[in-house]
Amino acid sequence: MRRGILVIITAITLCSVQARAADIDGRFGLSGKVGGLVPLTDNYISDTTETKPGVAVGGSFIYGISRNFSAEGDVTHVPRMDVTISGARAFDMSLTDFSLGLQYRFTPEKQLVPYLGAGVDFIQGDLSSVAGAKYNLEWIVGGHVTAGIDYFITNGIAILADFKGVFAPSGDITKNNIKVGEYNPMSFIGTVGFRLFLPENAFK
Repeated sequence: MRRGILVIITAITLCSVQARAADIDGRFGLSGKVGGLVPLTDNYISDTTETKPGVAVGGSFIYGISRNFSAEGDVTHVPRMDVTISGARAFDMSLTDFSLGLQYRFTPEKQLVPYLGAGVDFIQGDLSSVAGAKYNLEWIVGGHVTAGIDYFITNGIAILADFKGVFAPSGDITKNNIKVGEYNPMSFIGTVGFRLFLPENAFK
């Protein structure tokens, strides 16, 4: 009986916290997430037939500028994608995407908060052949659009699902500072994870 009462009190407390959970105006948040990257072009690497999707891991910080707008900085890393030529694995590629952007957050007073965003991306990577040769992928400046949801469990913790399209021009692939090809980092990145929000006056 006592345990049942405790469970009910806990549930009521969580519900009362959730009712005001989504307002992040003036608050910092940190995120961790995992998902996947899918190339949007067959010619992701020049002279190849296919680049396989890869596992994406990352983290971000977010700051509530106002009731509906927030700024976010994000780092997403893909440690390996298989690059094939005529169906056979020929290269391993890794990519890192550093991005800065703005979000518009709908229904910030609700527990479930959809958002849309856009921003700028700085992309860099490495390429190695199955024989061991190393190549560099030059830095590229591009952009992204994103859509997602935050579902607040408590005032300070939210589950997130984020879907991002990355668009950028082609960049050079070099070996010993000599151009040997090009790569096109246009891709779709989908991730899920958690956000941890600090109290509004955490740094005051």
